[in-house]
Amino acid sequence: MWCHEYFNLPSPPDIVTFSKKMQLGGYFHGEHMTPPQAYRVFNTWMGDPGKVLLLEQIINVMKRDGLLQQVQKVGDHFKERLLEIEAEFPHLLNSCRGRGTFLAINCRNTKLRDDLLHKLKQKGIITGGCGDLAIRLRPALVFEEKHANIFLDHFRSALKEVK
Repeated sequence: MWCHEYFNLPSPPDIVTFSKKMQLGGYFHGEHMTPPQAYRVFNTWMGDPGKVLLLEQIINVMKRDGLLQQVQKVGDHFKERLLEIEAEFPHLLNSCRGRGTFLAINCRNTKLRDDLLHKLKQKGIITGGCGDLAIRLRPALVFEEKHANIFLDHFRSALKEVK
């Protein structure tokens, strides 16, 4: 469920924050991080009770539909194929990385990255950049292998166009 769980840490992190995909921003922390003053952290992090009800249903669907297991399976497939494309275009791409379906791959330079993002958009694929070189992939939890394959086909096609 949480990225830090991949690393078998001897103890959990002091603080974990989350946002966007959980439909609200929030955090949880160890008991030792609790401020001694009541409501010391009183801002958007206080939460929205209505959003918490939505989050509860999202978590129920995630469990019911096995979405975390799907993210792992699809992510493995997606990353393997991205690594194959990286090997096919080593003069254009490097440093494929990530966990689950949260993946990124670097381009040779910023212009290439921006050109690829533009070509992907023309093909109906919306994705974003990160930093100066990376293409960042953050699909929804319902993303399946067939969706990964559509992206990969268009990505390979865009790379051939910019060669």
